[in-house]
Amino acid sequence: MKNKILLVTLSAMMASVSFAQDLKIHGNVKSADDNLPLMGVSVMVKGSQTGVITDDMGNYSISVSKGDVLVFSFVGMAGQEVPVTSQGKVDIVLSPDVKVLEDVVVTALGIKRSEKALGYAVQKVSGDVITKVPGVEAGSALTGKVAGLLVGNSSDFAASPTMTIRGETPLLVIDGVPYANKTMSDIASEDIESLSVLKGSTASALYGFRGANGAILVTTKNGSENNEGLSVDLSTNTMFSVGYLAVPEVQTVYGRGDNGTYDVNSLKSWGVPMDGRILEQWDPVTKSMREYEYLPVGKDNFKNFLTSGYVTNNNLNVAYKTKNASLRSSFNWVENDGVYPNQKLDRFTYTFGGDFTYNKFNLSSNLSFTKKKTPNVGGRGYQSYEPMYAILLSSSADYDIRDYRDYWLEENISQNWTYQNKTASNNPYFDAYEKTNSLDRNIFNADLTATYDITKWLKATFRTGLDFFSERGELKVSKGSNVASGWMSIPGYANSTWNGQYTGAYMVGLQQGLSINTDFILSGDKEFGNFGVEYLLGGTVFYDEDKLVTGSTNNGLTVPGYYSLAASVDPAKVGEVRSAQQVNSIYGRLGLSWNKMLYAEFTGRNDWTSTLPSSTRSYFYPSISGSFVISELLPQTKDWLDLLKVRSSWTLTKTPPTVYAINSDFDIYSDTWNGMTGAGYPGRRYPLDVLPQSASTYEVGLQSIFFKNRLSVDLTYYSKRSFDLLKEAQTSPTTGYTSNYINIDEERTRRGFEIALGGTPIRTKDWEWNINTNWSTSASYYTKLDETYSEKKPWVKVGERTDAFVSRDFVRDPEGNLVFSNGRLQIHPYTSNFGWRDPDWVWGLNTSVRYKNFTLYVSMDGVIGGITGSRTESYMWQNGVHPNSVTPERALDVANPGSKNYIGEGVKVVSGEATYDLNGNIITDTRVFAPNDVPTTYQQYIMDLHNSSAFDWDGYHTWADVYSKTFFKIRELSVSYDIPKNILSSFKLSAASVGLSAQNIFLWAKDFKYSDPDGGSEDLADPACSYLGFNI
Repeated sequence: MKNKILLVTLSAMMASVSFAQDLKIHGNVKSADDNLPLMGVSVMVKGSQTGVITDDMGNYSISVSKGDVLVFSFVGMAGQEVPVTSQGKVDIVLSPDVKVLEDVVVTALGIKRSEKALGYAVQKVSGDVITKVPGVEAGSALTGKVAGLLVGNSSDFAASPTMTIRGETPLLVIDGVPYANKTMSDIASEDIESLSVLKGSTASALYGFRGANGAILVTTKNGSENNEGLSVDLSTNTMFSVGYLAVPEVQTVYGRGDNGTYDVNSLKSWGVPMDGRILEQWDPVTKSMREYEYLPVGKDNFKNFLTSGYVTNNNLNVAYKTKNASLRSSFNWVENDGVYPNQKLDRFTYTFGGDFTYNKFNLSSNLSFTKKKTPNVGGRGYQSYEPMYAILLSSSADYDIRDYRDYWLEENISQNWTYQNKTASNNPYFDAYEKTNSLDRNIFNADLTATYDITKWLKATFRTGLDFFSERGELKVSKGSNVASGWMSIPGYANSTWNGQYTGAYMVGLQQGLSINTDFILSGDKEFGNFGVEYLLGGTVFYDEDKLVTGSTNNGLTVPGYYSLAASVDPAKVGEVRSAQQVNSIYGRLGLSWNKMLYAEFTGRNDWTSTLPSSTRSYFYPSISGSFVISELLPQTKDWLDLLKVRSSWTLTKTPPTVYAINSDFDIYSDTWNGMTGAGYPGRRYPLDVLPQSASTYEVGLQSIFFKNRLSVDLTYYSKRSFDLLKEAQTSPTTGYTSNYINIDEERTRRGFEIALGGTPIRTKDWEWNINTNWSTSASYYTKLDETYSEKKPWVKVGERTDAFVSRDFVRDPEGNLVFSNGRLQIHPYTSNFGWRDPDWVWGLNTSVRYKNFTLYVSMDGVIGGITGSRTESYMWQNGVHPNSVTPERALDVANPGSKNYIGEGVKVVSGEATYDLNGNIITDTRVFAPNDVPTTYQQYIMDLHNSSAFDWDGYHTWADVYSKTFFKIRELSVSYDIPKNILSSFKLSAASVGLSAQNIFLWAKDFKYSDPDGGSEDLADPACSYLGFNI
């Protein structure tokens, strides 16, 4: 009987347990904003890994046990927790999260603050934006996304983008640590959680002189933002080149030669027509000279030399999170195959991060290792003799480049090349494989941050970070090279190698460095009724050191193909440079607020730097900022006005001299003369009271948010006055020095406006449209001149801009007509200002449209104004290959060599003369003018018109080669499809998407036709590729 009772009891208990574990809860989740269903809401059983996601209709269904608590969460909405008491339906309405609307942002030293409290401009960028179209560089994805941030994207292979905020280079801070050597190029885009762009000196004042130009704060992923449990993420994006935004073209009428005559050894293309006449030419197959038809068989040489490149970006990361700890490990591989043969870049990045919390203690750490390697960076610019020089500028279309893949005539002696007199031109395939510039960069960084809540109102933080890098570059020039290495750069040889013509050469540069930044901070906050107080006191020790060792063969290689300093014909040249710097700092911050309406912040920092004399190495700089939240006074507007705020800030920053700038250091040289060692006496002197360069910055702004974060407007005006400028002033040779490093009285002020607009015009169950745009302007002006040391030029005066593009114009008459002499243009003997280098405006726009599971994303940007020179087109004109150089006058010149058939439009001087002052201003002018009627050859006119920028290596450009930087580019496009949750659940996947991506889709430029002005300057830039591919 007892056994039966026990059996019945156990059966009842099991039935009870079975019933408790099989409760079915279902329901619908809507938004309180528009009463529409919310797709993608997380529905989790609290304290477990059990959960589901709402479907596209907002519906969900989940199995739970009695007593469980369901947690409903969605980005931008306040979460809800609902206890389970019985089986049935539970509908939920989620309201916007007030804390989200307040928009907490990361500021200097990793301090998180409500955006409404900030008295300066800060703009956030989500990591998702960086990975919309993942390419080679994470920094490129910021183009057009932030008002006031200008990203220069050179089309040259393996070139890293340049970034300036308000015209100046910002500090990069990663996970709270301002490393000295880590760059955006060393960060995988998939590892970025978010970025905060601190746009002014006030925003980054607590970083001292290193943050004087603003800062970009990067927060990397460490798993703390994941859901609890194990997660594995895999992403891959591969894009192939499908064309070019801008690629040079050449004329195919006239061949090599000069003045309308044929010259088989001429690098110019001012010769005879390529009309089938029989001429002696080099035969690449028989590798000998012979006579055959002279035809434009190489009209597509440049395009035929280019290869089909690709970019692949792949990431695998594993994360694990519990209630108190999280870990994340990631591996990223990027490979870029360039447009020239033997160009391939590989970058490998491994990261590991973790976060641990126990009661009042938190510990977080991140480490990263990045390796970037390429067998051939190649050359950049005319003076590095890169392939464009040989194919496009210094040869005609009278040969087929594809016939010259076998580039040796006699290995290590001479080349199989269309020019056999060893003129200044290499076979481009020889350059690709026998004149290489390899790079191997390794960088490791690690940080550790520990915080402890001493009390509710006081927290202690210890943070330290270290980065160490090693960069090795090798330049190999084979014997038989017709040109030297030129301006091909490796560590220690920045545009100054110039070695190896005919004899071969080997150069190596090894640069190593480390930086350590350690902070100790006490911080806290306290409220007294409507009053709030935030406070911080801390100190920093920053140390940075660099070591550089260089070596170069001397007068050639003893053994062809053996690239070693030991193979140097004469004793190899070696060099070594070391530098170190330390800055000790203390700083403090006080923040005050009243009724969430008025905010004020005061900061102060004192630095002691090793790069200043002991008498001036201590200096202090303060800042003050505040904001007034007007919307708090307008409660009747709460339904449509979320935030209306005005802000203002001021700061004083100081920047010390660079390492050794004021030290009397000596240079030691081995084998100076006759095997003896020599030393170089310092040529620069400095006063003992030299001061750091200073700047005073103020900023005002207005920020508005409407309709529950559906529309936002941010306006900013800033002014930064720089004074106590440091300058190397020339001094009398009788002093024994060449210059004096001093503070001068000249002052410059940079001013600008920034506008950022964002909104979500449409948000329904099936449709959502987001759009963000920005516009900014920035320019620097002279506001005070030094009577002694300011440059004495007409364009250097108070009120004028400081970014003058200075060059030599042609001689003109008082009406602006060109003045000819004997039919030729005349270069003015004095320089003049052609215009302004910096853009007038910079703008960007990105938008996304979602329809159900499909999302279209487009990003575009551009600049308006600013000028720069184009070496590519200048040389195309100069060497006679420009398509527009085929004219009737040229045909007449060629038909009758020696004749002159071009009359330039302008005037000639009949009598009289003009005299000029030192600035080129006319003092007296007795010239009498008449229309120019003296002919010259078309070739001579073109060479005069483009002469200055073509052969004057000191940087001058004629006005004919100065172009507007204005351009518009559709930079990114992606179409993605989110695979439905019901399909993914069968494969135990939580989220997945597939799509197409494209980069560099369209370019319009006002003046540039054959090259991309995106990099800000142009000097034989590589063709800009368009990419199309897929992502998962």
